[in-house]
Amino acid sequence: MKRWRCPDCGAVHTMRPSSHWRGFWASVTMILSSLKAKLAGGNWLMQVSRQRQQYWWRGYQLQRHLGGRPVSLSVLLHQQVIVATHSLRFRTLAIMLQDPHRIFAVTPPLGLG
Repeated sequence: MKRWRCPDCGAVHTMRPSSHWRGFWASVTMILSSLKAKLAGGNWLMQVSRQRQQYWWRGYQLQRHLGGRPVSLSVLLHQQVIVATHSLRFRTLAIMLQDPHRIFAVTPPLGLG
């Protein structure tokens, strides 16, 4: 994924495809298929390392128990929660009504004549 560091604030911005959650390099479908396989009592997926899937599983366990009583995967998805994240602060998907990025104007070179 392409990343840029902002010269003003020093933050790192990524160009993440819409098929990926913030903070994850694996696609949403890969993460969800791993979690669903484990919920069904199956083994970890062979395509992804066991350690990455365990990280997603621990994040899911954290998110599903945050409200006190456990909630299902479908409820978390309906609430726009990033189900595999360990973050307590940035756990939901924010819908942007306006483009958060500045628009830069490109000035063509001046003609000599």
